[in-house]
Amino acid sequence: MSIRNRLLFSLLTIIFSVWAILTGLIYIDTQHEVEELFDANLAQNAKVLFGLLQHELADDDDDEVEIEDYHLFHKYEKKVAFLIRTINGHVVAHSSDAPIFPVPTETKHGYHNYSLQGYTWRVFTLKESGIIVQTGERDDVRSELIIDIIANIFYVLLISLFLLAILIWISVSRGLNPLKQLAIEIANRTPEQLQPIDTQYIPIEVKIPINALNTLFNRLNQAFENERRFTSDAAHELRTPLAGLKTQVQVAQRAINLQQQQHALQNMLVGLDRINHLVTQLLLLARMDASYTIEMYPVDLQKLINQIIGDLMPQALAKNIDLGVETQMVRYTILGNEDGLYLLFRNLIDNAIRYTPEHGQVTVAFSHEVQHKITIRIIDNGIGIPVEQMAHVFKRFYRGQSQKMPGSGLGLSIAQRVAELHNSMIYLTNIENKAGLCVTMSFNLL
Repeated sequence: MSIRNRLLFSLLTIIFSVWAILTGLIYIDTQHEVEELFDANLAQNAKVLFGLLQHELADDDDDEVEIEDYHLFHKYEKKVAFLIRTINGHVVAHSSDAPIFPVPTETKHGYHNYSLQGYTWRVFTLKESGIIVQTGERDDVRSELIIDIIANIFYVLLISLFLLAILIWISVSRGLNPLKQLAIEIANRTPEQLQPIDTQYIPIEVKIPINALNTLFNRLNQAFENERRFTSDAAHELRTPLAGLKTQVQVAQRAINLQQQQHALQNMLVGLDRINHLVTQLLLLARMDASYTIEMYPVDLQKLINQIIGDLMPQALAKNIDLGVETQMVRYTILGNEDGLYLLFRNLIDNAIRYTPEHGQVTVAFSHEVQHKITIRIIDNGIGIPVEQMAHVFKRFYRGQSQKMPGSGLGLSIAQRVAELHNSMIYLTNIENKAGLCVTMSFNLL
């Protein structure tokens, strides 16, 4: 069911229900008021008759007085009647066709209902000074009057309900026009049009889903931009090693002896290794860029760092670098993704080993300085990073002063992305008074 139909159904159902309840209440109230009015009229008529006939009845005239109805002035006249009699039951006066009303014995005056001549009569009895005055009317008189009143009110309410339904239909349709216009705007967009939707003239109730949609557009635009940048950067970075590899193939083809050919083949292997490393890093970066959330579970940081140290130990030993860990005998467990964290720390420690000269030192230090947080520092005594390059080192393919060093310029970009997915940041600081760099990160402990 559409929103418009749901609103119309709900509003019309509520209004019709309220209308039906009000009609019932009006009927009950009208019936009560009509009954009160007619009862009061019966009592008043009885008192008037008693006052008018009291002095005539005092003469003990036994003649019965009948009020003839030769001229009827209203259709209801035959439905109302009065009866006057003495205390001993002698009828003194009555209206034409008036039934003989029973005389109640228990009360001096009051209202009673009697079934006479096939009709229900409402009778008021007044006993005073030996005279009994009774005024009555048929019940159908009251019913007809009540029905007439309710019918007139019902027609007015029915017309108002019909007009109200039309006005509600128009109002709901006009009120939902912004949604229709919004749907048309979104439907007419091309896949490249990911700019946010203007919410200046959109109703407040619609702004919540529109803001969520704008957030999605921003994320999609960022993802597409990352993809375009990634494709451009990857093509640019792969062009150089591929050109070098092609050159080495040509050199091998033109080699005049086995030694030149072997040298060219060796250079080809180095180039293939570089391309393989670059492609691996590019794939990892693409996977991290595509992830806005990753699966999280408890990870033992100390165990993970020891594993990475073991994996990189041959590389450190090749340069006689002292690679070690400074920590307490405590298990530091965080909520994270082990594969992502392995990539993060391996890239950072690998960079530290690469840019530390032979016989240098690389240390991974754990510190528990803030409650529920673990801080990890990777400290080396390498060449450090010039201050003016600190703001650029996390850019993709940026290598700064290390253009001659092996690598792709993607390690820090990947590390920073993994840190972001773990709600952390990487801070780089040069060590004062001596060469070297300190890389700092913090994580929440479980």
